[in-house]
Amino acid sequence: MQDRVCYFSRDDLSLGHYLEMAEKRIREVSKGEMPTDLEGIVELWHIKCMFENDCRLLKWDDKEYQALKNQTNGYNKIIANFFNGLNPGTIKNDFELLEWGYKKTFWEIIDAYKLFKLLEPETLREILTENINYVRDVLECQGIVEKFKGIIRDILINNVNCAHILLDKYVAKQDSHGDKKIYLPSNLTLEDKEQMLINYLKSDEPNINYVRLISQIKNGSQIKISPKTRLLAEKLAQKLNDELMSSPTAVKMNWSVGIQFVDDEKKEPIELNVDEKGVLTYTYSIPFIKKCDSIMRVTNCISLFDWLNNHRMLNLINKRTEVDTMETLLIDKGKDAYSTYMVFEQKNRLSLHQLYAYRNTLNTINCSFERDLKEFYEHYLRDAYGYPGLDINLPKTEDSALNKCLIICPVIDAIVKQYNAFVEEGEIDKELIRLSQPLKVEEGKSLLKNKYFEIAEGNNDIKSVLYGLFGSGNSLLAHVEPFKKKNYHSLIDLLTNEEKVLYSNYHAFQKPHLDFLIEQGVIGVNADGYVYVANPSMVRVLKSLWEYDACSYWHYGENERKTIDDMCVKGWLVKDDHLLSKPERDYFSYYLDNMKFTNGKAYRNHYAHGDSLSADDVNAHSVAYITFLELLTILILKIEDDLQLASRYH
Repeated sequence: MQDRVCYFSRDDLSLGHYLEMAEKRIREVSKGEMPTDLEGIVELWHIKCMFENDCRLLKWDDKEYQALKNQTNGYNKIIANFFNGLNPGTIKNDFELLEWGYKKTFWEIIDAYKLFKLLEPETLREILTENINYVRDVLECQGIVEKFKGIIRDILINNVNCAHILLDKYVAKQDSHGDKKIYLPSNLTLEDKEQMLINYLKSDEPNINYVRLISQIKNGSQIKISPKTRLLAEKLAQKLNDELMSSPTAVKMNWSVGIQFVDDEKKEPIELNVDEKGVLTYTYSIPFIKKCDSIMRVTNCISLFDWLNNHRMLNLINKRTEVDTMETLLIDKGKDAYSTYMVFEQKNRLSLHQLYAYRNTLNTINCSFERDLKEFYEHYLRDAYGYPGLDINLPKTEDSALNKCLIICPVIDAIVKQYNAFVEEGEIDKELIRLSQPLKVEEGKSLLKNKYFEIAEGNNDIKSVLYGLFGSGNSLLAHVEPFKKKNYHSLIDLLTNEEKVLYSNYHAFQKPHLDFLIEQGVIGVNADGYVYVANPSMVRVLKSLWEYDACSYWHYGENERKTIDDMCVKGWLVKDDHLLSKPERDYFSYYLDNMKFTNGKAYRNHYAHGDSLSADDVNAHSVAYITFLELLTILILKIEDDLQLASRYH
């Protein structure tokens, strides 16, 4: 489509090139050089859409822009008249002659002007049957879908690969803001949809990613599958995975890590070494641990294991900064599934091994992590902050793995219930606790009404700022002469390492993105023309938002808090008064139940509701117990953080 104008979106990098072409076409039409073929008419539609979305070149002043826009006002009539003159008998041939970029627009025009008389039912069936991609294009046109719902329903049911469309609409995570809504015919029932999925699972070549998506479906009013269908998907996903891993063409990645506790006075509290094969080994000093009191033995989960950062934000959550772009392209995740990408899996396996080895080491020096944690909650929080926590019951060393899980499982929610009562009442009344409704850890509140600030849903400005500053890969704004060969990860990476980044070295298509950041006061251009970070306080806050999807307000100094307040006034951020930030609540939900995430571990369900694993599966119970213990530790450390901040600022 190099010789025709194409409009994709306001953010598309080809926009400037096509606006130049559009200006030329507008002037030609205004001189009477009217297009006489279908492609020329479709091009007018793209030009019209550009101006309807306020796209403009920087060189156009307001008068010139408005003059060009006014000249496109008559394009609707030109397009509609031309399409009305098309022959339904030759419409298939007309459609097939269009370049690929204009085929989708063809359906959009028919739908917009309700020119359904151009489509004979059997012609439509023939076009859609030949290429499933055309089905997707038509499904973005609500009017066509309903007008021809009988034909479209038949095509969806009879083509097994149309199951992809169902899964993309209802299950797959939509990462592109440009994705358009898909409409399904109103006569396509829940039973039809499930049968489409069953047919796909039983087809000759199902794709493993789509099979996994079927197993992650969250039942609702629009799509629902039976336990039998879900089980079929889970078994098939495992079978396909096994076949994939046994294939000689499969690329396997092994991850190894070493953890050791050594009784050596010369060792630092923690040392990290990498051997010649790239294997990380974490070495912890037993003499250091022996010197720790019971409180430090608990907070070692921060100082030694790095579970929480210096603002007490959880490092174990899934972070966008740790997800490789290629990984997101190769592995489909359902929108109702928790994102468990490679780094997330690695660091959470590491944390479990750290805690397992730490407990064993403490046992050898006549200490108990569970006993320390109990003392931390029952006594230290009372002595340090006046928090009147009730006694908690934790497992003994000699208890079986299954019994340990059964004992510790209710403790997590019980502690949240206690702390929530303290937040609301200023005390913990045993009788009131007994009569209160159950409370999940994700529902617990903070003593601070503005504990966290998080990115406001639907605010595109803050998202544009974050991606402009921290966007990964070969960043649009980090790619500038003379630093291109250094392959800086992001604009902030570039500006942190280079002082002489000239604004004038950026290309015209880059400058609007840079200008936006300048307008927001994040970066600036000095008198010598060099780009610099104009607001370091804002960048520090934005960095936390980018990495953790939240910032802990009271951990910042006065300048940063004022910046956060200003961002909130602009509508960029919203307050959150929970004990845990939203990503942290999601993390707990992933491990404890499957109410929110269809791929959740559901440990609470297994052990609190009697839906437990086999009593003989000691390994599974052991992993579950260490996970429970880790979550309980994180929760108690988050409570300590909340009490400490409240004692200073509340």
